[in-house]
Amino acid sequence: MQDSTIATNIRRKEIIRLAANQALELPILPSGYWFHQDLRDNFYYAIHLFAYCVDKEFECNWKDEQCEKAKGIALTMINNVLALQDVNPDDPMYGHWPLNLRDNPQEAKPNLLPVELMGCLLILFYNKYQNELSPTVKNNCYQAITHIYESNVYRHPLKNMHHHEAKHTSLKLLLGDFFNNDELLQQGLQLAQKQLNHIRTFGFKEYGAHPWFWHWVQSLTCVWETVENTDVKRTMSDLLDYLWRLRADYYLEGTWVGPHSRQLRHDSPKDRNTLLDYIQFGDFSVPKEIVRLEGTALFTYEVSDDIVQSAIHRSQHVEVKRKIQFAYADDIVTEEAHTYVFITPDYAVGGIWERIREFDNEQKRWDITLPFTQSESANQAFFFHPGEKYLPGDDRHASSFGEVMFHMDTVIQIWNVPTGDKEAFPAIIGCLPKGEWKFEKDSGYGKVGDTFITFQLINEFNWEEQKDRISISSPLASNWNGVIMEIVSSKEAVDLGIIDLESFSMAMKEKNHSCFTSEGSIEKMTASYVTCRNESVQFSLDHKGNVNRLLNGHILSLDDYPII
Repeated sequence: MQDSTIATNIRRKEIIRLAANQALELPILPSGYWFHQDLRDNFYYAIHLFAYCVDKEFECNWKDEQCEKAKGIALTMINNVLALQDVNPDDPMYGHWPLNLRDNPQEAKPNLLPVELMGCLLILFYNKYQNELSPTVKNNCYQAITHIYESNVYRHPLKNMHHHEAKHTSLKLLLGDFFNNDELLQQGLQLAQKQLNHIRTFGFKEYGAHPWFWHWVQSLTCVWETVENTDVKRTMSDLLDYLWRLRADYYLEGTWVGPHSRQLRHDSPKDRNTLLDYIQFGDFSVPKEIVRLEGTALFTYEVSDDIVQSAIHRSQHVEVKRKIQFAYADDIVTEEAHTYVFITPDYAVGGIWERIREFDNEQKRWDITLPFTQSESANQAFFFHPGEKYLPGDDRHASSFGEVMFHMDTVIQIWNVPTGDKEAFPAIIGCLPKGEWKFEKDSGYGKVGDTFITFQLINEFNWEEQKDRISISSPLASNWNGVIMEIVSSKEAVDLGIIDLESFSMAMKEKNHSCFTSEGSIEKMTASYVTCRNESVQFSLDHKGNVNRLLNGHILSLDDYPII
């Protein structure tokens, strides 16, 4: 454990050094801020810059003059951020900060979001470094925390059981401890225990929702780092253990495999939000970019070794099957979902069987994921039918149409878009990692890294090579389209007589001919496919939405999906 702690701390130092150097390179705008789009980023970079300068643990390698200058920049930026807090007790937004500063920060309106995580990190930062702060900044930090405490920022009951409420609970615990308010501390403890029991009972419904999963982790870690109460410490340890085990289940070398209830652009089609993974798991090269800094390098919490080992040593293939029940704080289940991921040392395939209407229509149903690399190329391969909020070039926001089938290395999706939907997008869109590709009329074959990937479509397609991906567009025909994708590692391909792209494409064509068949005037579409593991997968969808899934001639069941 001592060796792993040393290694984890070395990686923390690498990340805070990266953040501090980037902070010094950022141009300070005439307003005095680095960023206007998101106020929080100013605070996050400033606290990392300050910590790097004053915390001997981080072994700052700058000269004294540069270090003092950097510390001054950090203190000024922290002050600038704190100055935008609404400090009027009579204002409904008392205690809050603005999010987007627009053209004039002084006129920016307060927003509900910044205080949630930034408030937790402010208390953590103050507890760690109050003795190194200048008297003015120290006082301003204390006053900002006091305004949060006296406001209604965190005074919300549990209702949705999501990341916002996890942060409100963390604030209750942090503020109750900070101001010696045992009643508030106990209230926060009871809510934290209820949240823990809820996710243990029903599963984690914000599946794959980074960065919001990381907001759970970071806000609770702030409490773990700060509050010494034994019961609170134990509950935080249990929550963090649950969350990091969940993270490990869907981890592959810096990537988050499987379905996502929500995704931002920096999560797809390439996993780029990798800092916390790097610090705790460290089985991929140190990141060179920061897409979300937040409190990353300030935490001393270390994930248990058994969780780390389960994540980074995947010598065997594994199927991860989970059932999630969607319930609010009243514990009444409103719907269920089932997630499936097949993970190997070289890739992962999987997704969610059910279409769930998520916030901002950000659900990503499935993908093939390759390990993280420093390459600009996407590391995810997938197809989807665009829906609400879709914008060309942003491969997110799928429509509600389409049904899926998953089995090990293979995924199938068939879309039937209703005739009467005049606003429906007229094509499906595909995203492929860069590599050596061979395209034919309705199929493609690729050699990407240490894998071979194939796809078959119902209809013909066009493709365009972009900076970070290959984009596919395949039109609907009579309102139908579909895709079959399969991946095989180069090592396993050798056993099949496959040594290069040409032999791969030939082998795939010999194994499967005319994978899609239709009945009547396309009232039903069936995909029949034999995988590289010589298993028979058959999947059909009719125009009424009825689905039939057969695996080796047997009806595929989801009965063996546990809640964990």
